[in-house]
Amino acid sequence: MSKPEIPRSLGRYQIVRELGKGAMGVVYEGVDPVIGRRVAIKTARRDVLESSGLADELMERFLREARAAGGISHPNVITIYDAGEEGGIAYMAMEYIDSGTLYERLYSGSRMTVEEGVEIGAAVCSALAAAHEKGVIHRDVKPANIMMLADNTVKVADFGIARITDSKLTQEGVMVGTPQYMSPEQFSGMKVDGRSDLFSAAVIIYEMLTGEHPFPAHGVSAIMHQIIKVDPVPPRELNFTVNDNLSAVVIKALSKNTGRRYQDGKKMAAALVEALKENADPAVLGLAAPAGGSADAATVIAGADKATVVSSVRPDGTAPDSMASAPGVELPTALRKMSRRAILVPAVAALSVIGGILLFVAGSRGSNTPGVAPPSPNEKAFTRATIFAWLPKSQAAYQDAIANGPSLKNCVENGTANILVMDDETNEELMRAAGSVETAKFKRPSRSVTVTVSWDGYKPHSESFKPTKPNDVCEQQITLEPL
Repeated sequence: MSKPEIPRSLGRYQIVRELGKGAMGVVYEGVDPVIGRRVAIKTARRDVLESSGLADELMERFLREARAAGGISHPNVITIYDAGEEGGIAYMAMEYIDSGTLYERLYSGSRMTVEEGVEIGAAVCSALAAAHEKGVIHRDVKPANIMMLADNTVKVADFGIARITDSKLTQEGVMVGTPQYMSPEQFSGMKVDGRSDLFSAAVIIYEMLTGEHPFPAHGVSAIMHQIIKVDPVPPRELNFTVNDNLSAVVIKALSKNTGRRYQDGKKMAAALVEALKENADPAVLGLAAPAGGSADAATVIAGADKATVVSSVRPDGTAPDSMASAPGVELPTALRKMSRRAILVPAVAALSVIGGILLFVAGSRGSNTPGVAPPSPNEKAFTRATIFAWLPKSQAAYQDAIANGPSLKNCVENGTANILVMDDETNEELMRAAGSVETAKFKRPSRSVTVTVSWDGYKPHSESFKPTKPNDVCEQQITLEPL
């Protein structure tokens, strides 16, 4: 299929240039000639969607996004100005923002302060509260869908898979969302509500406060297990500047049990802000244990010279094995002030430096390409890869996966596939594998790689990637198109 020509206009908007590809079409920069306002124009082409057999549903999904986001009035929700259809192209004109996303900010290499993380997190929760009051559930809250203005104002965007309450278009039992930020109920195919969005927001807040993901895993099945079964490490253990109240607020928001989370975005936003105060109001924090049971997160009751750790209770009502027989354990002041993670950090950092030097030396010796210097130890470079192959069962399943994300129901996740990773500078093979790749090391670090995934019955897919932080993992999910 030939590349569609860029239209000169859509509705009253003049097209300036192509900005990129959206879920179901192209995103353009445009201008309203009447008032001279720059806009971003998101499109969906009916002829492109016809091959999926889902054109009517996908076009309705697109227009639903416009209606959903357009009906929300909040300073932290991206503004929708207009929507319509012209010449088989549905379009949505929205606020133009060119200052990047929270994803780019998170992986820019600069660490956020606790205050910045709380400010951004509270704004996202407030925006979601406004959407939920309109009966709109986002279902794909993640850093890439949070736009960042130059003054740190955030704008929640892309309600493309939002579910309007009582809508028939999004069926129950269909997994929709981005795995790393999905709630337990999304993975389970259960009915979701606004508390699912707030769980996703809590994952983002955890990342902003600690620089780490609360459920570290590679592969959709491993991520699913972590989110459904494993309790995250409290943020306080990873960043000593996070106080006990804030750490407990985040852990509460990440509860497996929806009834133990914050029940609306306004309360969660208020709890985040309150947690930074020296004399925080317990009623606003909302950390009191529910009637008939203990708090779902471990509660630390600090005294003048000791702290008592009260064991937590799992969502199923059972106590963790390690604490089942120890409902209260007293810790000396010295141990309370220095957590196990805090003790390990210097040692891990030292080992990381040594490992980086060894990788650098090995890479220098392994490169036989003249004129191409290996990456320096502190330079952004891939050292390993995690590749997830999705194999849709049909062309319709492929089109749906491209538009809305792959589904375990319609695809074989992490299916057997041939995977080849090449260095873009030297054209050297860094890794070759057959089958699923969880985490595989490269022969040497690389500043840029091309990943090629292929399998019988599918079109090979090649794509180049560059790291976003030093010694990053090339972690990608690649969906192959059936022949």
